[in-house]
Amino acid sequence: MKTLSARMQYYFSMVLFGSIGLFVRRIPMASLEIAFLRSLLGSVFLGILLLRTRKPFPKKFLREEGGKLLFSGAFLGINWIFLFEAFQKTTITSATLAYYMAPVLFLLLSSAFYRVRFTRIRFLTIGLAFLGLYVLQGSVFTLGKVDQSGVLFGLIAAFFYALVMLLGRSIHKVDGLHRTFLNLFISLTVLSLYMGFTGAFQGMRIPMESLPEILLVGFLHTGIAYALYFSSLSRLEAQEVALASYLDPLFAILFSVMFLKEPFTWSMLIGGSLILGSSLLYELFGRKEQ
Repeated sequence: MKTLSARMQYYFSMVLFGSIGLFVRRIPMASLEIAFLRSLLGSVFLGILLLRTRKPFPKKFLREEGGKLLFSGAFLGINWIFLFEAFQKTTITSATLAYYMAPVLFLLLSSAFYRVRFTRIRFLTIGLAFLGLYVLQGSVFTLGKVDQSGVLFGLIAAFFYALVMLLGRSIHKVDGLHRTFLNLFISLTVLSLYMGFTGAFQGMRIPMESLPEILLVGFLHTGIAYALYFSSLSRLEAQEVALASYLDPLFAILFSVMFLKEPFTWSMLIGGSLILGSSLLYELFGRKEQ
């Protein structure tokens, strides 16, 4: 019964992550401002949750892993800026598929930084993913330059999220929920400093008609989604978690087609299958090399 409950929590968190693009699209604000508000509301929610659960804060480990957490939080905020810009520049399908290059970019970065050798499965995974990206880029070529820039923004977002993944691999002494809170809080701090230096706060206006979407993105799609995600991880098998994570992009594509009536072409299907299939292939056959 506990496993069933954990599974439902995990699946629901995937639904939330996959639907965030629908709500970001409805917020007429700059991507930087949306990322700032998401960091603010998400860190408030998780901070209150940690206080209520009275989980001890890992202060003694911050000296050892504080630097990694600092960069991880900064990269997370930058990742959101480019992801939200991708949502606004192209279809959610194209942005999501470009963003899901992150696992493959993580493989490339881990090979460079951790000197992990290139195996055949890694070569195959990376080759299929970049072939899928090429097909995807070709599918949006006919839609205009705006859509092409959206794919580029999604790819840049994927690169910064791959850096978050890379740093997360080396953080062992701070648990997931505390790490996420610290990432959000650091992201909030970095974005606040940047907006303060550039004067972005002066021109920032929160449209009251979009307040429900802003609150949903901050509390539901960030605070609640991450809380459900991390509360279910420890009760599920690693293989199930890895495979079920592909529900996130699938829901994103499904919702964009159903609710936004966005186009979904054969080229998008082939490119998306290659990108997602490459990561899935590694999950199934490449994990044993670790």
